[in-house]
Amino acid sequence: MTGAGGDLRRNPVSGKLAIIAPARAQRPAGEGRRDGAEPPCPFCSGNEAMTPPEVDAVRPGGGGPDTPGWTIRVVPNKFPALEGRHEVIVHSPDHAPELEALGDERLTEVVRMWQRRIDAQLSSGAAAATLIGNLGAGSGASLEHPHEQLFATPVVPSLLLDELLESERHRNRYGTCVVCDQLADAGDRRVLEGPVAAWVPDASRFNGELWLAPAEHQADFREAEALSLAPALRRALLAVKATVPGAPLNFWLHTAPADLRGPFHWHLEIAPRTSTLAGFELGSDIALVTRDPVAAAADYRAALPPT
Repeated sequence: MTGAGGDLRRNPVSGKLAIIAPARAQRPAGEGRRDGAEPPCPFCSGNEAMTPPEVDAVRPGGGGPDTPGWTIRVVPNKFPALEGRHEVIVHSPDHAPELEALGDERLTEVVRMWQRRIDAQLSSGAAAATLIGNLGAGSGASLEHPHEQLFATPVVPSLLLDELLESERHRNRYGTCVVCDQLADAGDRRVLEGPVAAWVPDASRFNGELWLAPAEHQADFREAEALSLAPALRRALLAVKATVPGAPLNFWLHTAPADLRGPFHWHLEIAPRTSTLAGFELGSDIALVTRDPVAAAADYRAALPPT
């Protein structure tokens, strides 16, 4: 049974947003049964009846909705943060493959599906769409089967709004794009060159945080060249995982909101979760990072697989 969506609220003291969604407490905990038997996975091929009806899919051989034969499948989250605005993108019918294991051709199809679902949500009234991935135990994933989630919100999330405001301030002061300038100034923190570049931010929020963005200015992820992003993302994920093996990872995509009125440059952020946020970080909203960004970038470059 699909859980009821949450309630988006704003704290009037801090201005921060919160989604209060008690129904999400009912979602799976990601653990097997006490008798040692693993419960059936709702995201594996053949178990389509265990999810809400699909809203999109890639089916190379054809076939009807909610049947096997798909390579990518999109369903509403069974325990949504926001009703009708929270989707799960299952990028493989097999239980194990992470994004970087798909190969560039399959990963390109996944990127195009991300674009399609973001477009569907923004075109149907959402103010902003945030794509996220929770990778590994401790990342927040409630099911082992790799997947991504798309949250479409009726307002622009606070972090994206902050980036929009900083982009506007930077353009007003320097006449340029802040992300373009960050790419140009990355130097020894640059990890990937090419149509989609990657670098470790000088003021990282997480140890070894890695950003990907198009080298040429582009605001809207829906216009991104999937053929360029797929190999860059694959190589970036492999390098991060080789450098911090076993660490939980989170990634999220920031793209232009539906009503973009100023400058912006879309980007994808990968955050290895090698430390726990403590009282200072939570109480001040100031990151405390122990991994030098230049050293992290050097480690990533050394771990990059060949193209």
